[in-house]
Amino acid sequence: MKSAAAFFDVDETLIKMKSMFHFYQYWSDVCQWQEKHQHFTERFRHALSAGTAREELNRMYYREFAGVNINDLNRVGENWFNNFLQHDEAYISSAVDALRQHKSLGYVTVFISGSMLPILKPLGEHLGVDAILSAPLLINSSGILTGEIGEPQTIGRGKQRALLEFSQKNTINLTKSYAYGDDLSDIPMLEVTGYPVCVGADSKLAEYALQNKWTILEQNVPAT
Repeated sequence: MKSAAAFFDVDETLIKMKSMFHFYQYWSDVCQWQEKHQHFTERFRHALSAGTAREELNRMYYREFAGVNINDLNRVGENWFNNFLQHDEAYISSAVDALRQHKSLGYVTVFISGSMLPILKPLGEHLGVDAILSAPLLINSSGILTGEIGEPQTIGRGKQRALLEFSQKNTINLTKSYAYGDDLSDIPMLEVTGYPVCVGADSKLAEYALQNKWTILEQNVPAT
């Protein structure tokens, strides 16, 4: 018998921040990478303004962590969570309530995010999700990040691919499943489930959701 799942984007869907950038600022403070962080921010803004594809922007981000030990990344990820995501104000309560309702009804609950596991794992444990689909970090035999990521990238079309592969492997009935997102880039993921949900009523995704008669979930507190 197939199960039903509820798939959740994370940044600005469940939490009010963009986790990758918030974490990188924290990591830079901990590791005294302030100059490196500043250079990255300048390069990233330039690439963004030049219309660089989101997939390449994502790769730019993870290349910043080349040479980092995964154990150090996990440890700082835990500390980051403890510092910033232990209070209710960090969360979009309507989406968190939906996740908890799905859990109570027996749905398989899944994070699907372009962020990385050292960031997402503490949050996933806190919210009790069953699985996390995240950026596939490439790590060598010594536990050191190469700075590259594998496939599928969990953004845009890659997010859809990750969802489909997970669903096939775990016999998920997608026609009875839900997906939650906040951005136009989430459309490929949302559209392959029976119940796509837009989180936030004031966005381009909300306009698309309205046109396609998708559910729109109000954010109790505007994302920051």
